[in-house]
Amino acid sequence: MVKIEQVSADIVRPLRHKVLRSNLPFEASIMLSDDFSDSAHFLVKKDGIIKSVASIYKEPFEKMPTYKGYRLRGMATEPSEKGKGFGSLVLKGVVQYLKNNTGAKILWCNARVVAFGFYEKMGFKIMGDVFEIPNLGAHKTGYFKL
Repeated sequence: MVKIEQVSADIVRPLRHKVLRSNLPFEASIMLSDDFSDSAHFLVKKDGIIKSVASIYKEPFEKMPTYKGYRLRGMATEPSEKGKGFGSLVLKGVVQYLKNNTGAKILWCNARVVAFGFYEKMGFKIMGDVFEIPNLGAHKTGYFKL
């Protein structure tokens, strides 16, 4: 059975670290806004095992500052489970949460180059030039209108 859950930040950090920041100390997987009251963290479990995670933070999108924005960060899927729909499920859960609870109009992220196809498939618009985030690689900004 597949289940989407809202959880605390400490639950999503191990997979976030494993997939996105394994070359850095575990503390690098702790985001400054993780425990803010308007932040939220989600996971998808199948048969009790975490398959995918994502976090959102209330943060304006510079390109569209008049829209209430949330930033997607720390989205990660267990490597052996990629391509099985778990990332799509957790992102759909995030979008539903935002629509039902926040009044947000934009969800945005800095997406790794290898993830552009996934985000575009999910309805994100990828924009701007590729930029490098130290220790994390090449990225572009993407956004999704809610």
